[in-house]
Amino acid sequence: MLKPWDIVATQPTNRTTGLPGGKRFGGPFLTVLLWAGLVVASSPVGLRWVDSTVGIAVVLQSMVPLAAILVAALVAVSAVTRRWRLTIASGVLLAVCGTLAVPSVFGHTVAPGSDDLVVMSANLQYGGADARSLVVAVRERRVDVLVLLEITPEAVERLRVAGLDSLLPGSAGQSSRDAGGTVVRSRTALTLIDPRLDQMSAYAFNQPVVSTRYPGGTVVLRAVHSLPPGLLGAAEWRSGLSRLQAWRQTQPADEPLVLAGDFNSSWGHPGFRRVAEAMSDAHRAAGQGWVRTWPQGRRLIRPFIQLDHVLVRGLDVVDAGEIRLPNTDHAAVWARLSPHGP
Repeated sequence: MLKPWDIVATQPTNRTTGLPGGKRFGGPFLTVLLWAGLVVASSPVGLRWVDSTVGIAVVLQSMVPLAAILVAALVAVSAVTRRWRLTIASGVLLAVCGTLAVPSVFGHTVAPGSDDLVVMSANLQYGGADARSLVVAVRERRVDVLVLLEITPEAVERLRVAGLDSLLPGSAGQSSRDAGGTVVRSRTALTLIDPRLDQMSAYAFNQPVVSTRYPGGTVVLRAVHSLPPGLLGAAEWRSGLSRLQAWRQTQPADEPLVLAGDFNSSWGHPGFRRVAEAMSDAHRAAGQGWVRTWPQGRRLIRPFIQLDHVLVRGLDVVDAGEIRLPNTDHAAVWARLSPHGP
């Protein structure tokens, strides 16, 4: 008598998949789904080299790390289900993503010294960030220069009560009741070189330029708060990065320079990469890998992009990191810098 398992055993077997009946696991539907996933993952990676002001393109450029995760999953699934063409195609794209990630993984830091400079930047999200937590972070990290973005008069007072004035008495810049307020605080006296009051856009973000002396010498620092790109268009955002790039190029090459703040852009954006030319991103130099400073504190969307940076020239990077602060959607970023850079 013929048994049910005898029927299965006598069915033709596909030599490629090892499945009865010559069928692939998941069938044509899974094949189409996997190829569609590869197309979706390819978009952010390919757009990385397109200097666009189209809103959706700018958003996709920020998702290269997420695309890399999707590609890795595609490689695994296509290999397990023996879809070899898809495995090869997704493997090539994964290799591209891996190559792009190399500079952020293999750092180049120097040993700490007694005359190092510690810089921190914090976007307070309309002044709402918890003042006490920020002051604790400043104290624990022994911050020398602090860039405060979206700082309101009320936030200035809360920080004073929390003890910031005794830690960083030097001050330059101005607060505002909207997102445009920017203040730089310092352990030593600050010299305001340029208030950089941005009146070229509806946002009017302030980006003061200061100089300060510390045990290792003198450094020029610009507080950065670039315009955010919009889904309907990013022309103003791109123009703001171009102005920042042009300003950076006018600065003397033999003087230490720091750009710290919320750039509203990442290494996936060509405009940011042009700003960062001939400079070191402190987190990359420290080998921090996939840094995610935004958006913080949201249930449905996890942090996936680094909008906040510390860029340096003429200084070596000792270490860098980020700190989660309550009541703001940005993580604070900090960098410890050595004055012995080239």
